[in-house]
Amino acid sequence: MTVAQERSDIIPAQRRNLILELIRQKGVISVHELSDITSVSLPTIRRDLDWLSKTGAVQRSHGGATIKTTPGTTFEPDHHIASRIARDEKTTIGRMAAEKLQDNQSVIFDSSSTVYEAAHQVVEKGLKLTAVTNDIRIGELLAGNPSIHLLVTGGSLRPGSFTLIGEPGTSFLRNLHVDVALMGIHAINGSSCCDTSLDVAYAKRYMAAAAKQVFVLAHAAKFGHVAFFEAFDVNDKFEIITDRALPAWIYRKLEEKGAKVTLA
Repeated sequence: MTVAQERSDIIPAQRRNLILELIRQKGVISVHELSDITSVSLPTIRRDLDWLSKTGAVQRSHGGATIKTTPGTTFEPDHHIASRIARDEKTTIGRMAAEKLQDNQSVIFDSSSTVYEAAHQVVEKGLKLTAVTNDIRIGELLAGNPSIHLLVTGGSLRPGSFTLIGEPGTSFLRNLHVDVALMGIHAINGSSCCDTSLDVAYAKRYMAAAAKQVFVLAHAAKFGHVAFFEAFDVNDKFEIITDRALPAWIYRKLEEKGAKVTLA
């Protein structure tokens, strides 16, 4: 790839955050893999890794890098970065989640890049649903399907995301009763599902409480980590949809709570 072919849709700071998140999730990653994911040249990636190494965030290895420090519990990549991480896994998980929905159900679509993939599949399938979302991008997508009765929670747009937070959305969610909630989450530690923002965590808590059945859509790198604030603890109405086998101790914690784990 030449410098002229490099993408310019993300600034260097965003690209370095993306690199950090990819290394955090994979543990170790090669320069060539980073170049493919970010669509920038190998020299640019090497310069980014050198910069991150000097800050102490990563440790350079032969042909790549490993994580050196653990991100704080409030660290969160913005939506430009999140949408690029584990894209194939999110598509697979989203497809399976959409297959579990039925016509004439009421469904919450949480603000999440993985839930967005599920919403895309819902539109492709032409399902007839009453849909509720706190995500303006998901709302725009679902609005294109005439068979969907769409409700958007309202609130203020969270900076760097498509998420609506605060009133009147919070009160609306607290008084809601739906068949299904499709939930994204930032981190899962044992049976505890956490997020980096207090406002977002409370919204997720109310969504989970409102639903008869909750599908948590989370690729495997989400597990075994904590974030700033607990959104909800799983129970027997929860089904976790993920992309690969989880460590045995995580299975035990989830099974103790009655939650089901499904591999997409």
